[in-house]
Amino acid sequence: MKKSLLFVGLLLAMSLTVSAQNNGFAFGFKLGPGFDWTGSTTGAAQNEGLRTGFGVGVVAEYYFAPNYAIVTGVNVSMNRGHYSFDNGRMVMGADSVSVFETYKVDRMYKATVYEIPLMLKMMTNELGNLPLRAYAQVGAGLGYAQRVKVMDDNAGEYAATNKEYSNLRASLKIGAGAQYAIDESTRVFAGLYFSHDFINNINSIAPNHYAHYFEDNNKIGDRDPKLNVLQNRLGIEVGILF
Repeated sequence: MKKSLLFVGLLLAMSLTVSAQNNGFAFGFKLGPGFDWTGSTTGAAQNEGLRTGFGVGVVAEYYFAPNYAIVTGVNVSMNRGHYSFDNGRMVMGADSVSVFETYKVDRMYKATVYEIPLMLKMMTNELGNLPLRAYAQVGAGLGYAQRVKVMDDNAGEYAATNKEYSNLRASLKIGAGAQYAIDESTRVFAGLYFSHDFINNINSIAPNHYAHYFEDNNKIGDRDPKLNVLQNRLGIEVGILF
């Protein structure tokens, strides 16, 4: 967490230096909580409720028209999830014959994700006599998931997995909010955003990629449907632009 905040701080310092030299650009930073849950397009993973994460970021905006901007930067998100899924194992059955059975795994998930977003921001004119403008934005993000850890069945502590999760993250993003001009060069903003992964978080090339059931690295059955995990977030963000 400390390294992530230091990284964002360094980027912010560089951004503010460039900001003074580019009138068509605005730079700043943001932070806020997120409410995370897990989805699955195949239905093989069941969401077990919301978990609270957090995010910080550097914002860079390029205004190509008075009410339109391209928004990018760097987001650092502490993502959380809680879901369950079926796993398989061999057990001793009648007449000492091994039989296959499935069982439920209850999994808590956490990861730090570094992301570069690319968004189109659309703003209204000033509302009434106030220097207040509403905005909406839409786009996507490409990220890298670091330190993915899980805890199964309330085991008591999180542990790293054996390459079960992909490091690649890609998400659709939408948001809306309002910004208030303190002076000609400084604005504060607050808004809501929604982020939805569209690439399976499970690593399809890992030894245990959940297209099959494994026990002690041996394939013991085919999984149908294949396990599919997608993270979602509804977040709040506040920040400042220069």
